[in-house]
Amino acid sequence: MKKIILGMLVVALCASCASKKLSVPAKDGGYKRTELEIPCSKEGMGDAKYFRATGTATAVNQGSARMAALENANALVNRMLGGYIQGLSVDYSRNVSGEARASKVQGIIEGEFAKLVSEKLNNADITCEKGYMLQDGLFEYWISIAISKEEIVEELTSRLDDNEE
Repeated sequence: MKKIILGMLVVALCASCASKKLSVPAKDGGYKRTELEIPCSKEGMGDAKYFRATGTATAVNQGSARMAALENANALVNRMLGGYIQGLSVDYSRNVSGEARASKVQGIIEGEFAKLVSEKLNNADITCEKGYMLQDGLFEYWISIAISKEEIVEELTSRLDDNEE
């Protein structure tokens, strides 16, 4: 019985010592870090001309991983565009239509914009696509997309010009 208890204590001590070794500081006083290479990161950075984003996903089959990565990239661009258009619609509706009609005009702008964004996301330019098969048999995909800011503004302006309100 004493041997079993002594054996359990030795295992517990060894386990606790091993876990402490994981957080040992590096020689320079900091902790060891490993830089990660992020596929498609350069192609996923927005600029003055494009809304861009990179999506990633892992799945059991290649097609599902690709579609999920594309959906994730679309969702990121959609979020960026949402903030962009809200600012435009508030400024435009107040300056052009006045305070009394501002909320109605803002609703029209945002409705047209939502339709436009949906169309643009379905036809977004894929600027980078990388797929990997992982050790455990899963598939990992990275996809970057881009949508022209100029095209968005031009098409939205055209749609609003056609709307009498």
